[in-house]
Amino acid sequence: MAFKMIVFNKQKRNYLNVRTITDCLSSSCGVLLLLFVCISAAQADPLIKIADDVVSQTAVGEPSEIDSPNPTRYNLWMYQNFMIMEGMDALGEVTGNESYRNYTKRSIDFFAAYQSKFGDSMKAGPAGTYKWYTKPRQLWQTGMVATFAEHHKMRPNPEFVRGMKTVDDLFANAPTFDDGVLVRNKSNEHGLGLQIDDLYMMVPYWCRKAELLEDSKWLDRAIEETLHYFDYLWDQEDKLMNPLWLQKRKGPYGLYWGRGNGWYIMAITDLLTFIPQNHPKRKEVLNDYRSFINGIIARQGEEGMWYQILDKSDSYQETSCSGMFTYCILKGINEGWLDDRFFKVAKKGWHGLLSVVNENDELTGVCPPSDISEDPNYYLIGRAPRVHDQHGIGPFLLAGAAYLQANKKLMK
Repeated sequence: MAFKMIVFNKQKRNYLNVRTITDCLSSSCGVLLLLFVCISAAQADPLIKIADDVVSQTAVGEPSEIDSPNPTRYNLWMYQNFMIMEGMDALGEVTGNESYRNYTKRSIDFFAAYQSKFGDSMKAGPAGTYKWYTKPRQLWQTGMVATFAEHHKMRPNPEFVRGMKTVDDLFANAPTFDDGVLVRNKSNEHGLGLQIDDLYMMVPYWCRKAELLEDSKWLDRAIEETLHYFDYLWDQEDKLMNPLWLQKRKGPYGLYWGRGNGWYIMAITDLLTFIPQNHPKRKEVLNDYRSFINGIIARQGEEGMWYQILDKSDSYQETSCSGMFTYCILKGINEGWLDDRFFKVAKKGWHGLLSVVNENDELTGVCPPSDISEDPNYYLIGRAPRVHDQHGIGPFLLAGAAYLQANKKLMK
């Protein structure tokens, strides 16, 4: 039965192939059979097709081979590309595919070589993204700096040092609240604000910087920042995170933006993988993680997805936040932070994600880059969904890899 189900029907776009692969993991099928099924179905699997497309669309090459400015959107200094690299690493680990395993190394080596050769001539892709790398002005302009820290430990590179110093200078000069938490200067009207998505732009870098420098103060800073975010933004009644806390208002602002909540849980999930078991703050961080997960599962839609505005089921089903929540639940199961009862929610989420892959193997329903608003029309009309935006690709890859891993875990 499994072998018949994985045959891909191009006309009917039957995505039961992925369910067959992953469900096989939790059945009584043996490991050898599983590997055979996975290999047989690789070309028909939307997860594999999307990953392969990322590989094929990313420019790579050694410095001597780079003769002209030719980066693609996957090569630019964008935090979305850090998520994609994390997804490719995870998928490479669970599948053993060498093109996925080597993706991050080849991609950032190209970026470093490209910037060294063309960057100062302002030919490094769109001018805006180059300026984010050389002179970032906002906390979200940190690109793939966390990957730089991780790889510099293994393969020192002066361009990695340059990128890290630029981000360090950005953080050192950023405004803060009185308690030291980094914030944005929103506007004359709103003043300083702590915005939910900024957490993911800081925490993964500080965690990897702590390992690079063998200095725990950076991990401690990541922990304190994360705990501050929960204190400022968590709504105890609705069990969701507000997207913004304004100093002038002395309180929260904005609707419950789906991907904003996704950025928070992505940051704390990444953080938990670095905190030692005996760290005095680990339990507090883990409690915040579990509080969020218990809150967010109550907002899951019937089809497995979450909404652009989380407490409004008449808003559109949004793919990037759905990928983030699904991944972070699965990561919790795989790491033992959550028990296996949560797998039902995650499985529903994964199948929901498969349902939004279109006939061209592209993710639909992805919120474009967004700010914070109290107006529903801003999120529903002003931020109408895009097709295959990078914000959705990274979470999809991470969720898919974690789903495969969770099924292996449950099969044992």
